Amino acid sequence: MATANPAGTASGGGAPAPSSSSSQDGGGVFRWVRKVDDAIFAVEQTIVATFLSSIVLMVFLDFVDRRLTAPDSRVGILLARLLGITDEGTVSMMEHTVAPIVSVVAGLVVLFFGVASARSPRGEDARIDGKSALYTLGLAALIAGLGYLMSWHAMGVDEFGFERRMRVFPSKYFYILLYSLLAVPWAVSLVRTKPEGWVTRLVGLVVAGVALAAFALRYFPNEYSWSKEISLIMLLWVGFLGASICAHEGKHIRMEAASRVVPENLAKYVTALGFLVAAFFCGVMAYLGWDYLGTAIELGGVYEQSGVPDYFATLAIPIAFGLTVLRFLAAAGSALMGGSYGAAVDDDLAAAQAARTAPGANEVADESSPDDRDAAAGPGSDDEEAAR
Repeated sequence: MATANPAGTASGGGAPAPSSSSSQDGGGVFRWVRKVDDAIFAVEQTIVATFLSSIVLMVFLDFVDRRLTAPDSRVGILLARLLGITDEGTVSMMEHTVAPIVSVVAGLVVLFFGVASARSPRGEDARIDGKSALYTLGLAALIAGLGYLMSWHAMGVDEFGFERRMRVFPSKYFYILLYSLLAVPWAVSLVRTKPEGWVTRLVGLVVAGVALAAFALRYFPNEYSWSKEISLIMLLWVGFLGASICAHEGKHIRMEAASRVVPENLAKYVTALGFLVAAFFCGVMAYLGWDYLGTAIELGGVYEQSGVPDYFATLAIPIAFGLTVLRFLAAAGSALMGGSYGAAVDDDLAAAQAARTAPGANEVADESSPDDRDAAAGPGSDDEEAAR
């Protein structure tokens, strides 16, 4: 699978250049297998990042919706307590008149300094100017419009024939609109600047948007209370895919004591055996998950609020552990062939080696002053020079 670099570079002082996992491919079929594995790994990373971001966003929007539709005001109650007001009429006035004004002013101030800081280069003071104020007003208008859409209700007839206040702009459309507001400017920026890999990112935006629209239109209810239910499903996927990602990166828990005490010529066999044992246990989990998945599909249960099938959460178990089994098997084969696939990589050591072998590293070292070189040599360098 993966082989170490047998020779160092001339500029690196004989130290072998650290190579990424994708650059340690063997020849023939192993190279293509590694490319497929890296592609699956990229998809897993995208799913995990998207799900984690979605969990934060959905729970936050659920909280915002609850506060927008709540009859009381937390800010008004807090102000009344701080001022020692107990009269019900005055408290009501604080909740419905004073609290909204205080919240808007405080929000604008925080938003203004956030915009001013975002417009400033790192390490410089915030740009407090008229342009920041205009951006703040525009962003505040956008946030106010989104808040109005979330809280927009009107009288209507529900599916049971009862007349009640109903949400005019359901959550499914709100999430699609929110994604469009974020994805379209980013897509325009990618097309204009054309950074490296911009086509892949653009395709990813389109695919993610289509998947979100299809899933939202099918499963998202009109309200926002389902967010915790969907978040738990996504969290399950994140947890199990994390095991597969760790197997790819060599970040899983391992017992290295045995491989260190055996003779060097047997170390690779002990390492391969460890990977095989891990693959066995993951295979058992994948089988149990597959068996439970069949039961979930047969029962046909769905989540109460969103209507998402139960098996959607269970599907993460056989997929994640199945991929982990394949990667542990590949790591065992790589260990037997002297490769390093699935082995842990010391990020600090790799960064130090990359710095030593980077172009121009020797030139920078040669241009350093004699005083710097003497300081780096240590306190014993003068005595050694005298001895010579």
